[in-house]
Amino acid sequence: MGKNFGGFKGILIIGLGLIGGSLALSLKREGYQGKIYGFDLNENRVKIAKEMEAIDEGFTSFDDIPWKDIDLVILATPVKTFLDIAKKIKPYLKEGTIISDVGSVKGDLVRQLEEIFKPFKFIGAHPIAGTEKEGVENAVIGLFKNKKLILTIDEEDEDTKRLEELWSDLGAKVEVMNPDLHDFVFASVSHLPHAVAFALVDSLITLSKETGIDLFLYPGAGFKDFTRIAASSPVIWKDIFLQNKKDVLHTIDEFINSMKKLREYIEKEDEEKLLKLLEESREKRLSLG
Repeated sequence: MGKNFGGFKGILIIGLGLIGGSLALSLKREGYQGKIYGFDLNENRVKIAKEMEAIDEGFTSFDDIPWKDIDLVILATPVKTFLDIAKKIKPYLKEGTIISDVGSVKGDLVRQLEEIFKPFKFIGAHPIAGTEKEGVENAVIGLFKNKKLILTIDEEDEDTKRLEELWSDLGAKVEVMNPDLHDFVFASVSHLPHAVAFALVDSLITLSKETGIDLFLYPGAGFKDFTRIAASSPVIWKDIFLQNKKDVLHTIDEFINSMKKLREYIEKEDEEKLLKLLEESREKRLSLG
């Protein structure tokens, strides 16, 4: 049985970065038969996306887009821009158009977008996939295969099932999650690790200045692996940290508590408690495979 991709005839991807570009390329590779339109304020990104044949047509102005041919719009810009874009594109939308996104912050943002887009349907979506690189030129075909795709909805209906089919046809494993729960979960398993990676690099910058030794001349594989995500886009992560402020602060506080506990065990040379913490952490990490 062939793939139907939710029956969408024309898809507009707003934001031709890594995720938007990977989505376009993956749709093409998996056999999507409709037209893919791309929008980006950066004219060069539109040009590259067309040269890569990720999109059929590209635009830098909303006025030029053939809205009558589009039945799915996907927001793939930094999350901070979503509300402004939503207000700008709503007047252009044709009846029955569905709007979604690929952002990693949901919660109140989803509720606001649902309200702005009424009577059109907004469906929050978050593919748990990506790299530390940015830009359509770094797009990856098959980026979403066997990766989780979270639909942040309260209940399923025909529209959400269409979007679920599109992502499933790209090989993603779709799960449904409440928008508020989503933000706590991903503050813990995604936003916090990025915060820690950025902070760790920052601490070595400070220690380098303090000692006059360029510590970045001596990194081992562990440091490089652990801090790889600190090479991610500062603009994107600034927006994510601020948009998900409450949950990010909560998880940072818990991390600080864990660091204080570790510091205390080392300072007091409490071998028993230190070993127990290290063993429990090791076992939990090994359980991830």
